[in-house]
Amino acid sequence: LAPSADRVRLNPEHTGYTMAFPVPGMQAQMQSNMASTLNIDWLLDVAREVLLAEGVTRSRGDLLKGMDERILARPAAEILYHPYISRAGERGPFMEPAARAMFTGLEVGHGFSDMMRAVFEGLCLAARDCYDSMGGAPHEVRITGGAARSKALRLMLASALKAGIRTVSREEAGAAGAAMMAAVQQKIYPDMASCAAQWVDPYLGAVTAPDAALCKVYDGAFGLYKSARQAMRPIWRDQQAVRKELT
Repeated sequence: LAPSADRVRLNPEHTGYTMAFPVPGMQAQMQSNMASTLNIDWLLDVAREVLLAEGVTRSRGDLLKGMDERILARPAAEILYHPYISRAGERGPFMEPAARAMFTGLEVGHGFSDMMRAVFEGLCLAARDCYDSMGGAPHEVRITGGAARSKALRLMLASALKAGIRTVSREEAGAAGAAMMAAVQQKIYPDMASCAAQWVDPYLGAVTAPDAALCKVYDGAFGLYKSARQAMRPIWRDQQAVRKELT
């Protein structure tokens, strides 16, 4: 949230969005990854495909049961994952249609839970990448959606961002946000803070605090994460060129 237009921070890649609120001078800055929990769905579907080949049918929900405990039991940041699984590439905090997802650091002994932990951590490091391009994360971040129910994801996100994480249980958060802006614009509420006090605060869950040990691990991992995605850019583009030649 930028309290004035001159506080809007533009990044060198010229990515992201800036939305004017119906309040004088108030701006919202946004950086959006192309794909988020789609990365989790992809790895779950890889496992489902293997099971189906053996005549076993399982849903994504079936495979997610007990997942938090299994991945939290695995070592942190042993594997890096860049969550660019979309065929459209990435849009935040850098624009690269050729970007693709990748694991770095796999070795014998790593299994499905290690890879899923890497995917969860990759989403959190990607979020940090986006926040850093706007000047850093706020002291508290609020999340919604199915993945917000994962205690492992909340802990990892809190530690990657060094911010408290709270879930918002209100359904259709995007539509609610649009209605809130209209309510303030129509003077039903004097400002966004008073509107949020009724529309948001009653739906907030408890704070998930960062874990000091994980913060230290993710600080080191983030530097590697960012260096790897910067180094891969020409390779992604070469891969894209090869794919076009083959089609």
